[in-house]
Amino acid sequence: MQEILVVAAIAVAIFFLPRLLGRKPAPESMRPDPHFTPPLTGRIRLAILITVLWVAGLAALLKPWEGNKFLFICLTLGPSLLIWGGVWVWFGFKKYRR
Repeated sequence: MQEILVVAAIAVAIFFLPRLLGRKPAPESMRPDPHFTPPLTGRIRLAILITVLWVAGLAALLKPWEGNKFLFICLTLGPSLLIWGGVWVWFGFKKYRR
């Protein structure tokens, strides 16, 4: 019986104490954090997945551990670095154009 009373007291404290204590006042300045990075969008997540699948698919196809290391690097890192570099530059222009 005593355990039930302890659980009930904890439940009451969790649900009713915040209401009794009231809300805290809002902060005076609502400036955005300069170090805040926005979450990844669906398109960026899809592009990351496609990049990983591209590298994994070419690894399975070319088998760079048996040879063809140069071809593997050219076909995976080359397009990936060009595309992601372009995305990085485009986001930079888009951010500072405003």
